[in-house]
Amino acid sequence: MNNDAALFTSLVTMAILISACGNLISSTSTRLIRVVDICRSLCETVKTVTDKDEKEQIFNQLEKIGPRIKLLETSLTMFYVAISSFAITTLFMSVDQIASADLKTLTLCSGIVGVVILPLASIVLVIERQFSMKSIWEEIEFVQKKFSGFR
Repeated sequence: MNNDAALFTSLVTMAILISACGNLISSTSTRLIRVVDICRSLCETVKTVTDKDEKEQIFNQLEKIGPRIKLLETSLTMFYVAISSFAITTLFMSVDQIASADLKTLTLCSGIVGVVILPLASIVLVIERQFSMKSIWEEIEFVQKKFSGFR
């Protein structure tokens, strides 16, 4: 394969990785917005609830939302770093074709940074999802215990 074809293939690969990061950023931002909305809703609900058990359950849910928000923020930051790394890699590949300096080491290093960060950010999202599911199951259990006599 000649040098032009290899460059084109590499640039297409970077474009695909940038697009993947963009999709992950979009979906993670949506998740973060939903969690923040849930947090705000619980904060409003707790102001009107008079039942002690229900208030305790709401505070329990609010305590669990904090770590979820931090995980989502962390993964978003990581996706942004990965997308930046892929963009810089693309820039280095392009400039390397016209510059007299050899940018292969910088190109390789910036690409590796992105390729390492992308799956790590995805793992952070898996951890956040586990927090989410645990919280949901606890809420379902609370409702079942609280209202089991109403069936």
